[in-house]
Amino acid sequence: MRLPRSRSSARASGFSLLEIVIALAVIAMIVGVVAIRSGGVINKGKTSRVIQLVDTLKNASAQYHTDTNQLPWEYAGSAAVNRKLSGTQTIAGWQGPYMESPLTTSMNPSLGSINMYATVNVQGNAGFDIDADGTNDFTSAGCTLWLSGITQADAQAIDAAFDRGLAGNWFDTGRVKWNSSNNYCWVLVYF
Repeated sequence: MRLPRSRSSARASGFSLLEIVIALAVIAMIVGVVAIRSGGVINKGKTSRVIQLVDTLKNASAQYHTDTNQLPWEYAGSAAVNRKLSGTQTIAGWQGPYMESPLTTSMNPSLGSINMYATVNVQGNAGFDIDADGTNDFTSAGCTLWLSGITQADAQAIDAAFDRGLAGNWFDTGRVKWNSSNNYCWVLVYF
């Protein structure tokens, strides 16, 4: 035989509004922590892609230079004539393509413009101070990767990968330069 439940025992089996609010607050905090941590992973992933791209461009540029005795350039979204590493060329000695695919804006962490030039004088860059002595060591010859729309955090992460421990300001010495007024980032790829 079943006894009827008392009103107080039925109430004890449910959740109070306070318990529900506390549970939701704990879940919100966990979601916040996961979001913050995954944001760091995303930023590291963006930086890693740029580092890998620079390595690919460096190797391709070195091979192109060896084969043709010229410095290459590679413009995103351009015709094959402006893609010396990934497009078909008629230059004497050319044995490419040296890259599997051309540059695209998806290779830029900010999805902004991206191009590699056969000079260091690109979009306002006057050169690179590789040894951080206050004087630009490379002012004309050299392959420069230019990225637009790069945040300071992304630029610092890229700089740390190439110029870690170099004296001077992180944003204007070494192989990586960043301009805060227009969010341009330059990386000296090959010299």
